[in-house]
Amino acid sequence: MILRTKILVLCLTVLIALCCNACGIYSFSGVNVDPSIRTISIQTFENSAGEGPSNLTQVVTNSFKNYYQRNTNLTVLQRDGDLQLEGQIVTFTLTPNAVQREGNVDQATLNRLTLGVQIRFTNTTNPEKDFDQQFTITEEFPPTVDITNIPPAAIDRMTERLVADVFNKTVADW
Repeated sequence: MILRTKILVLCLTVLIALCCNACGIYSFSGVNVDPSIRTISIQTFENSAGEGPSNLTQVVTNSFKNYYQRNTNLTVLQRDGDLQLEGQIVTFTLTPNAVQREGNVDQATLNRLTLGVQIRFTNTTNPEKDFDQQFTITEEFPPTVDITNIPPAAIDRMTERLVADVFNKTVADW
């Protein structure tokens, strides 16, 4: 009898959780989007930094679109969404981070890649949430890695973290 009660309580808890998640008001991913908002437009991110791989604009733009599609019920449009996300890549630099002196020569023991985007976010239903802000992410690499041979997987990883930061600011209210 006790086992049946525990199973019933567990089933009811799961059912309530699924109902709350489906109603659009609350989700377990932290998304807090007004139910009247149904679309988001994400413009192509131009590379103002002038550095990085030739496909950097495509990687960044697609990462934003895919992340919002995976983590919200919003339809991604090219323009005129209820939420509007525009941006540009403003930083893609590799700089020495940890320098060590060997004799009379300074040697980098780590290089730091910095990827930054300037984001303009517009919420057409609630303009108080609009912002224009720079988001930056960094990752360390061994000194053998230079700006021309950053592994694509590392750029994908950095972009995903950058997109998560923007996502949290725009729809997760974190």
